[in-house]
Amino acid sequence: MTIDELRAIPLLALLDDRTLADTARRMHRSSFRPGQQILQEGEQPPGLFFVQRGRVRLSCMAADGREQVLAMVGPGEHFNAVPLFDGNPNPSSARAMSPVICLLLPREDLIALIRQHPDFALAALNAMAGQLRELVTLVEDLAFRSVRARMARQLLAEAGSGAAELTHQELAERAGTVREIAGRALRRLAEEGMVRLERGRVIVLDPEGLARVIEE
Repeated sequence: MTIDELRAIPLLALLDDRTLADTARRMHRSSFRPGQQILQEGEQPPGLFFVQRGRVRLSCMAADGREQVLAMVGPGEHFNAVPLFDGNPNPSSARAMSPVICLLLPREDLIALIRQHPDFALAALNAMAGQLRELVTLVEDLAFRSVRARMARQLLAEAGSGAAELTHQELAERAGTVREIAGRALRRLAEEGMVRLERGRVIVLDPEGLARVIEE
């Protein structure tokens, strides 16, 4: 593990060389195949995960089997911080959505770094605050916005290069609905010229139009 590799991670990017060197010595690298479970909701966490390559889906499951996708985590992002600080089990499951390479910082090493390097603690707090804001936005979407508006937000969030590499099922899960309803919302957006539907992805044609849909 090199310092340069760690600098590519936003949470660690501003740490000094001494802190990064100490962090690098404690990291472990692991890989996961598509569909493989990385973390299970309700279990005790091994540590803090940083994604180096691939995409990881975070979700929680209701008693009736319904799944709510909380986030899709990509390269440079981290997940599973909360249970490391409050001592409770994982609040969500994590599953590899593609070939994934992660760095794992074990819990005891995370706590040691925070005690020894105050700048690490501040960086962790800043990152957790950002994730909390994302969850507040998700709650607002589920409580106050229509499926159509939630789909528009997900499409804008995913389509940085003009294409959302998500299936209809994945979009439905992220928007908190079922595939049939998501499909109808997508077809309507396509009829209005805002998106074009292709196999396994959605092409965004009118970002400004989608932004207006979010505020409907």
